[in-house]
Amino acid sequence: MFTRSADSCPVLAYSQDEFGALLGRVLSPSHPLQSEEFLRGRAEQLSGIKKALYQPGRHVLIHGFRGVGKSSLAQTAAYSLSTQRDPILVGCDDKSRFGSVMKDIFDEAVNRDPNVDKKVRETAFGFAKLPIAGGVKNTTEERAIVAPTGVNEAVRLVQFLCEHYASNPVIVIDEFDQITSRDEQALFTNFIKQISDRHVSARFIFCGIGESVDAIMAAHGSADRYFHTVSLGQLPYEARFEIVTDAARRCGVQIDETSVVRIARISDGFPHYVHFITEMLFWRVYEADNGGVVTGDLFERAMSDAAEGMEMRLRGPYETATQKYTDYAEVLWAAADGHELRRRSSDIYDSYQRIMRDRDGSALNRAKFNQRINSLKKPAYASILTGSRAGWYEFTEKVVRGYVRLRAEQQNVILEVDHPAERSRVNGFLAAGLK
Repeated sequence: MFTRSADSCPVLAYSQDEFGALLGRVLSPSHPLQSEEFLRGRAEQLSGIKKALYQPGRHVLIHGFRGVGKSSLAQTAAYSLSTQRDPILVGCDDKSRFGSVMKDIFDEAVNRDPNVDKKVRETAFGFAKLPIAGGVKNTTEERAIVAPTGVNEAVRLVQFLCEHYASNPVIVIDEFDQITSRDEQALFTNFIKQISDRHVSARFIFCGIGESVDAIMAAHGSADRYFHTVSLGQLPYEARFEIVTDAARRCGVQIDETSVVRIARISDGFPHYVHFITEMLFWRVYEADNGGVVTGDLFERAMSDAAEGMEMRLRGPYETATQKYTDYAEVLWAAADGHELRRRSSDIYDSYQRIMRDRDGSALNRAKFNQRINSLKKPAYASILTGSRAGWYEFTEKVVRGYVRLRAEQQNVILEVDHPAERSRVNGFLAAGLK
C-alpha cells in the first residue's frame, strides 16, 4: 500500500466539491495538459521541442495516433516557451481553410489582448498592407479582420501580431489532419517557408495524425528544413505508473501495486484512459467511506463506470462489432492482447485460445475464427479491424484498442503485456513497491 506523504490529505477530509476540484487539478481526461508538472513520459520530446525552437525559422510538427497526448505536449511546450504572453491556440475542423485558420489566430490574439484591436484602429493608414476591412471607422464590423486571401497577406498579419501582441508569439494549430485538401495543405507549407525566410519571429506548433507529416512535407520540396518533427507513441509504463501514483499521493488515496499495474495495462498507453480510469476509481474510493483504500470490489465498479462513461466514438465500434454474436468479443480481446499494434492472425488465435481456456469456454476452430476476424474488417462490424492478405491485423482506430482492453477487464480477462522489456518494467515496479 501507499504511505501518504506529508503534503497529502486523507480522502475523507475533503468535501465532495473540494475532492472534485482536486481531481480536476491532478487528472485531465477531458482537456490537454498545459503544465510540465503533470506531463508524464514526454520529457525527452519536450526538451527536443525547446531546443529546436531556439533556432530562428524553425517550427514543430507533432504527429501520432489519436489519443496519445499530442495536444498536451504541444500546449505544455507552448506555455513553457511563451515568456511574454500566453500562446495562441486554435483548432481545425473539416470546414477549416488556410485563410480561416489565419483569421482565427488573429481573433484569438484580440480576445486575449483587446489592445491589439486598438492598434488595428491606430494603424488605419496601413490597412492596405493587412487583410483588414475598412478605414478609420467606429464599428467593429467595419474594421473587422477578414480571412487572408493568400500567403503574403497571412505573413503580414502574423508580422503585425509580432509587433503588437508579442515579439515572438507561440501559435499552436491543432487537429491539422482535418484539413485534407492538398491545395490548402500547400498554402500552410508555403506560409511556414515565408515566415522563416522573412525572419518573422512567430513560432508555430502543428499537431496531427501521421498522415499530416506526409501531407505537409510533400507540399514543398524543402519543407523538412523548417520543421522539427516529433513522432509521439503510447506512454511508456513508467509514465502510466507515475500518473496514477502521483494522483493517489495528492488525493490521499491508498492504492495497491496490482491496481496500478492493471490501470497501466488496460490503458494501452493512451493518456486519456489512464486519467479517466483513475478518476473513476478515486471517486469510488471517495464514496466508499473506507478510509481512502482501493479494494478489488471498488476497482471492478470503477471499470464499469469507465466503460459506461466512454464517449460514443469509442464505444460505438465495439458495440456494433459484437452485437450480432457474443463470440466476437473474445476475438476482439484476442486482437488487443499483448503490446503489438499489428499482429499476425496465428498469434491472435493463440491469444484467443488462451482467453477461452481461462474462461472455461469452448473455442472456435480455426476456420470459424478466421471467418469472425475477417468479418470485423467489414462496415457491418464498424470496420473495427483492418488487415492484409498476408494475415496481419490491427485496429483501424488505435485508441479503440484501449477501450477493447477495458471491456476485457470488465469480464475479468487479463490481457498480456507480451514483451520482455515491458514485463521487466512491470516486474521492477512491483519489486520496488509503492513507497
